[in-house]
Amino acid sequence: MNLGKLEKTGLETALLFDKNGEVIDSLKIEYPINIAAMSNVIFTMCKEMLEDMKFNDLKQLILKTDTGLVIGNKFEDNLFLITTTNDISKLGLLLKVIDNLAPKS
Repeated sequence: MNLGKLEKTGLETALLFDKNGEVIDSLKIEYPINIAAMSNVIFTMCKEMLEDMKFNDLKQLILKTDTGLVIGNKFEDNLFLITTTNDISKLGLLLKVIDNLAPKS
């Protein structure tokens, strides 16, 4: 997966990691190992919450803050991508590019 393609969308950072929290690639992110580990926990907790609520498999999380967005994506069962943007108006473009980056089965 080429994280460089994401730069044109106005994102601030990107982080690609596996289901064990091991960093595969990062773009403009400080402390990628810590962020990957914490993100892995968040995905697991949200997945379990959704299962308790009788929803299907978690594919994406979008967290809105006062200053921007954190978008977490799950690809397959073992690959995760976290991106951030300070420009909320870029959400649609960022989501489209992320969908196109997803590994095809």
